[in-house]
Amino acid sequence: MSAAVVNMSSEATVKPVAAACYDNNLVNSQGMFLGDQPLRFSLPLLLVQVSLILLLSAAAHLLLRRLGQSRFVTHMLVGILLGPSVLGRSAAFRAALFSERGTYILESVSLVALILFLFSMGVKTDLSLLRRPSGRALAVGLTGAVVPLAVTIPVFHVLQPSLPDDLRGTSLITELAVRLSLSSFPVIADALSDLDLLNTDLGRIALTASLITDVTSWFLRACFAAGFLVTEAKSPAFTAKILASFVAFVLFVAFVARPAGRYIAHKRTPTGALLSEGSFVVVVIAALLSALVTDAIGFKYMIGPMMLGLALPGGMPIGATMTERLDSFFIALFLPVYMALSGYRTDFAELIGNKATENWCALELFVGLCVAGKLVGCVAAGLFFAMPFREATVLALMLNIRGIVEVAAINNWGDTMKATAEHYSILTLSMVLITAVSTPLIKLLYDPTGRFARAKRRTLEDARPSADLRVLACLYSEDHAAPLIDLLEASGSSRDSPMSLIVLHLTELVGRAASVLKPHRKSRSSCSNPTPSDRIVNAFRYFEQQAAPGAVTVSPYVAQAPYTSMHHDVCSLAHSRKANLILLPFHKSSDGARSTANNAIRSINRSVLQYAPCSVAILVDHGLAAGSACATAANSLLQRVALYFLGGPDDREALAYAARIPEAGNMSLTVVRFRLRNWVGMGGRDEVRDEEVLQDFWNRHRDNERAVYVEKTVEDGEGTASAVRSMSDKFDLLIVGRRGGGDNDDLEGSAALTSGLSEWSECPELGVLGDMLASAEFASKVSILVIQQQPARTAAAANTDP
Repeated sequence: MSAAVVNMSSEATVKPVAAACYDNNLVNSQGMFLGDQPLRFSLPLLLVQVSLILLLSAAAHLLLRRLGQSRFVTHMLVGILLGPSVLGRSAAFRAALFSERGTYILESVSLVALILFLFSMGVKTDLSLLRRPSGRALAVGLTGAVVPLAVTIPVFHVLQPSLPDDLRGTSLITELAVRLSLSSFPVIADALSDLDLLNTDLGRIALTASLITDVTSWFLRACFAAGFLVTEAKSPAFTAKILASFVAFVLFVAFVARPAGRYIAHKRTPTGALLSEGSFVVVVIAALLSALVTDAIGFKYMIGPMMLGLALPGGMPIGATMTERLDSFFIALFLPVYMALSGYRTDFAELIGNKATENWCALELFVGLCVAGKLVGCVAAGLFFAMPFREATVLALMLNIRGIVEVAAINNWGDTMKATAEHYSILTLSMVLITAVSTPLIKLLYDPTGRFARAKRRTLEDARPSADLRVLACLYSEDHAAPLIDLLEASGSSRDSPMSLIVLHLTELVGRAASVLKPHRKSRSSCSNPTPSDRIVNAFRYFEQQAAPGAVTVSPYVAQAPYTSMHHDVCSLAHSRKANLILLPFHKSSDGARSTANNAIRSINRSVLQYAPCSVAILVDHGLAAGSACATAANSLLQRVALYFLGGPDDREALAYAARIPEAGNMSLTVVRFRLRNWVGMGGRDEVRDEEVLQDFWNRHRDNERAVYVEKTVEDGEGTASAVRSMSDKFDLLIVGRRGGGDNDDLEGSAALTSGLSEWSECPELGVLGDMLASAEFASKVSILVIQQQPARTAAAANTDP
């Protein structure tokens, strides 16, 4: 038999350990049919506890996420539900599931999850953000940290004589002020990822600002810990041992662990692959041992994993392996348990009574000062850099989000007796309340697509025929390069009618905590071991070189972001570079034998169609992929191009794009105008404009033998479909307008041309005609380019589906 140590303090502690006596051998049960009570044994009890916490957390999150709440709030509230404030008021419930004896193993396993979480976040932290931080991020980060400290510490010293005894003589208030004045990078990154705001302008500023203060705080924390141990030293030899141990650990991380990590990542792991099982085990063991070493030499166990994680290279393959094998299982399984246990220790009964009221008021005063000071500091810094007040407020709310790092600090204060159970309950509830208020307010106040909705729409129709064509070409893989280049070659460009090409390689954010959008720069090893981005950029550079001098300029970019918010990068780059057209690949691809679909790409394309500040085109490749990496006018697969014109803004935009084709080498263009038999036009604005642009096109290309204009008269939508089927196999590329609808009321005749064709629509993002052409019937015959002219919208309309 073994007994826990009895705490003789008069103050209630965070983790009461009142003489819990149990048998160390009670691990596995023989079963209830043999007379055992399974919940008296460690393993069955652990399984029940974990299952109950995860089940309640999943159910609660289904409800609370609709209110904009994060998983942190959900897990903490589940812990409070199970704790002595609600279900735990039943002594039988506590004794059966969450007795002091029953939480030891659960807490130990959850602490391992916390260690690995901090290590994983350290690996995924991109320290290159600190090389050239923007002035706004630097000012917001530093001001948001200094102002709350400058307010809270003097107030504490002034009020210290009148504070309750258990707050007056401890360093709890000072440590609380330091913790709340900082922003935790892992917490901010995780919260912004849940809010799909990682790659927004404010999201990037918040991440950089939090990283600046977080890295500084980890360094200062290590120094303060060393200083505390030195002051407690009883002899110079003891002091020397402490400093030597910590310096040795730092040197080991910098000169042994870091080179070893790079060797594993770049030498032992093939490009694009995850770590081998052996390498993964070595890295995880190193993370656990780093926590053991720092804890053994007197520092906090959290310092070691974080330092080691920061030293190792993120992204592929180490960061991606941590995400794939560690985050998705062990951390996702036991980190909620850690937060639920923290909530479980919160006891509302500790907040009742006169003394509790005094502590509550005192602690909440300083919490409020820290939060308000951080809000004021961040907003002031944002306004100094000419940010709108609303955006500055949202940025301040982002940096005030609290999470597991703050809870870990409060747990540590409870373990070291700096915080009583009463203090612990007050502070834990405060962290939950701050985050529970901040995240819904951020969603309410900040719409990152609003600036695109308010931006002036740039269209090809309104541009001069010889104006610079500014195209943003988006690629998700190397397979998209050849068909896009062949299409751009056919688009026509010359010194008098140049093309500015912005190439954006989009990849999913894997193994990193912060998204990336930056100009492409070749890595040092790109000559011997080029990355996919290098190969894509090389193909477009060759296209630029083969074009006439001054005809094409290429500006390559790379973006790494979650698929759910990747459209922010596309729209943001199109807006900043003043693109006329965004060119996207279709979400389906075919190798001739089978067709594969990527629903993530489809979702991105739909979002870009909805929010883009300019026209958007989707290329459905049914044959261009076999073309050269850089076609020329003599060998391009695009010899015969047709435009089906039914009328409306999208068709006029398609005509404005197609009008460049007859001027590009040997490519021919056939414009097929569909008319409804016996239709008498209503003279609407769009009908008049349709006739004008068609006449302008014919006047421009009247003497060009490669430009042909044809009119087809049909009875209805079925007649349109029949005519399209009969002539489409004569061409290599078909260009159509998306005709996604709108508030125009003068296109009845145009709508009648496609009546009945939308009933079997599979891909609404292609429009009625584009969807029909992209069907299996045409899959191996012709490629399709679907163009949408972005309509002018209000900010409110930006939230509606197209």
